[in-house]
Amino acid sequence: MLIRTLHGRLRPPLSFEAERSIIREMTTISGFRSQLFRAANEVHELTPLQAQRLLEGAVALIRCMREQTGMEPNTEAPDVTNVLLDIAASVPNRSEREIRNALLESADIIRLLTMILDSLDELGGSEGP
Repeated sequence: MLIRTLHGRLRPPLSFEAERSIIREMTTISGFRSQLFRAANEVHELTPLQAQRLLEGAVALIRCMREQTGMEPNTEAPDVTNVLLDIAASVPNRSEREIRNALLESADIIRLLTMILDSLDELGGSEGP
């Protein structure tokens, strides 16, 4: 059985070990962010399902991290998570460039939220009793 990549090429599916390796790497935030960057650089090798899952996972993580920071989305502009979900839902109709940009943007948002959470942790740890 072969699967079709976003570029339309056929390739064999990932082995069970390769899938497990990717899943293990995605269990940390930095590992998941690395996976997003790698996927963006190799977008032509992704299947539509892989691109969709990565974007949906990024949205879930962004929303969770936002909740932890107490940040509210900007109500004056479309929420980026909704835009990313729209792209994820329409991956087969999107260009490689659009998918690459969505993956990079989601990785960058996760990086920024990680920095915010780290700084909040430092502030909370430096306060005395």
